[in-house]
This record gives sequence, structure tokens and C-alpha cells, in this order.
Amino acid sequence: MVGALRHMVILAAALAVAAPASAEKTHERPELFRNLLNCRAIADNAARLACYDQSAGALEQAEAKKDLVVVDRKEIRETRKSLFGFTLPKIGLFGGGDKDDGDDKDAVTELQSSVQAARMISGGNWSLSLADGGTWETMSALGDAPRSGDKVRIKKASLGSYLGQVGINRGVRFRRVE
Repeated sequence: MVGALRHMVILAAALAVAAPASAEKTHERPELFRNLLNCRAIADNAARLACYDQSAGALEQAEAKKDLVVVDRKEIRETRKSLFGFTLPKIGLFGGGDKDDGDDKDAVTELQSSVQAARMISGGNWSLSLADGGTWETMSALGDAPRSGDKVRIKKASLGSYLGQVGINRGVRFRRVE
């Protein structure tokens, strides 16, 4: 729960500083990063070093002020995994903004976990707290009540729905609630 909340806070902070998605396919690099790359073109060694020092300092200050967020691919994968099941805007922040960006190799299409806690809710449906911190609800009645420790497998299905199994129950429709 805390891990998922942490990732939601990271996502919210990143969304706050991210520029709105544009209709164009080209992605313009941030000015601070462009300035750093432009230092390579300076022929004089002393001037190039001064440029790199100034640009690196500006990047460090921007990160300290939270104007710039630096994440690696591993953290992106972990965040995408923790947000599996939520509908997010397609801004390309964690990849997936454009279908042509070639970044589908990190797309999360399935979740495997175990039931940490289960409680019956209205209509014979169940609320399942998973070991990874997420909470999902079944959207169809289960033949066998889920128990703590039961394995859960949830996959993306058609039209934004989720289908999977919990314990011995197969063909269960799910929705992410937390």
C-alpha cells in the first residue's frame, strides 16, 4: 500500500511538472538538457569544461528544486507495474504515450500476486487486497471464496477490462480500485 502510494505521489509530482501532451510526434528535449549537449560543440577545452560545469550545476539545482525529475528504466518499470489497472493520461511520461515510440517492451499487460486479505462486498463480489499493495474488486461472483495466500493473475482484456483468476476461480472480471 505504501509503495503504491509512493509511486502515485511520484507520478503526481511528475505530472505537475510535465508539459501537456502535444499532437506532434516529435518530443523536444528540455532546455537544461539541450544546453548540456550543446557543450560538446565547443572546440576550446577550457570553455567546453566551463560549459559542462555550468550545465551540470544547473541540472543539479533543478533536481534539488524538483523542477527536474530523473528516473531510470528500472524505476519506470516498477512504477508502471504498480499502476497496472489504473487509467492514466497518455502523456508519454512513463512510455506508452505514442504507439510508435518503440517502448512497448516495458508495457505491463499482466499482474501476478497473491491475496493478502479478502472481503465480500455487494452482489457476491469480492474486494481483494494484494501482496503488492493494490486493491482489486471482482465484477463477477466467485464459485469459491478467495483466501489469504491464494494466487492471483490479472491480464488486460479487451476494451479496457481485466480478466484473470484468483485461487481456483478462472474467468474472473476485475477492476482496480486502489
